[in-house]
Amino acid sequence: MQTSRRSLLKVGLSALPVISLSGTVPAFVADLAFADQIKRPDQSNDNILLVLQLTGGNDGLNTVIPFADDAYPKARPKINLKNSPLRLDDHFALHPAMSGLKQLYDKGQLAIVHGCGYPSPSRSHFRSMEIWHTANPQRSQPTGWLGHYLDHVARGSPAPVNALNIGAELPQALVNEGSPVPSIERLDDFRLKSNPGSDRAKLEREIVMHLNAARDEQSPARRFLARQATTAILATEKVHDLAQQNSPGVYYGYQGVGPHLQLIASLIAANSGTRLFYAQLSGFDTHANQRDTQEPLLAMLSQALSAFHQDLTNRGLAEKVLVMTFSEFGRRVAENSSHGTDHGAAAPMFVLGGKVKAGLHGKSPSLTYLDDGDLKYTTDFRRVYATLRDRWLNADSAAVLGAKYDPIAFL
Repeated sequence: MQTSRRSLLKVGLSALPVISLSGTVPAFVADLAFADQIKRPDQSNDNILLVLQLTGGNDGLNTVIPFADDAYPKARPKINLKNSPLRLDDHFALHPAMSGLKQLYDKGQLAIVHGCGYPSPSRSHFRSMEIWHTANPQRSQPTGWLGHYLDHVARGSPAPVNALNIGAELPQALVNEGSPVPSIERLDDFRLKSNPGSDRAKLEREIVMHLNAARDEQSPARRFLARQATTAILATEKVHDLAQQNSPGVYYGYQGVGPHLQLIASLIAANSGTRLFYAQLSGFDTHANQRDTQEPLLAMLSQALSAFHQDLTNRGLAEKVLVMTFSEFGRRVAENSSHGTDHGAAAPMFVLGGKVKAGLHGKSPSLTYLDDGDLKYTTDFRRVYATLRDRWLNADSAAVLGAKYDPIAFL
């Protein structure tokens, strides 16, 4: 049976990992009649943000260690790391497995924000993660803090993909009211798919030919989608090819988050136009045998982040990329009977990049003045978000956070 132009257009759009017919139309409903006159936003700021989620609730006290505080080993007689050699100053040290991040700190490219949290903290993984993703501790909402940026700032960007999640499941932080955000796990996901054994080059030519022909039709919606899909096909194929040119001599690690950060670095180097990247490292719910569980995770994190920064430095791109890490909550101050820690509250956040103002920022929480066994937060995490939106992404933070939050001096 001969393939019609209409069916081929539909197959071509749904085959793209960066655009789908059903997911794209609602974003443009209000503009369809004027699709050819859509105003492009100012693209002069091409800064890139990578958000790295440490899923499970990373223990901040054994990550940024208050070794000089006598209350620390008293609360954790079995699992304390007060003898870590990775001293940041006379009071704090990094986990001994994080030598890569210590080197970045010493080079002035890592900022650590103490005591990040929010009022009336939740110890539920689901609810606390939702709060971090939406930046709204008061009530639930469907869209995320980065999704709001996509809806109101990045919309209309000429880039085929404004945001990209590396992983199987889209985080709520990227959920928006407009265009869909793709999730990929490997570079081959970032290209047009065809059936095994088919002539892929011929398929691409036919799709582009029919999409170009669709531009002459009367429907503004079809003209707009045809133009966008054609651009997406050509752009993603070019990005795929360029992104295979990896930087030599940089070791990310063979598993976990390392390959994901290597993929992101390759896409950035290929000039994909994507400004928001999201990745996750799981396994931080350390209720038992915490030292044996957390150490390899933090070693993997440190290796991957230091390799990512070195890779970008080699490519001359370190100053246009910023990385922020967070976890849904910290752990309780006292260790439990299983040599682990239970769900807590405040914890540090890391921000690293070529333009970051390094050092320790904010006030460290007291280990004795607690909230039912938990650290009291000293830095509202929305201040970190506000700093990133206002000073890095050039977007008004108050529009999504509902208030103006004082910036933090890491930028």
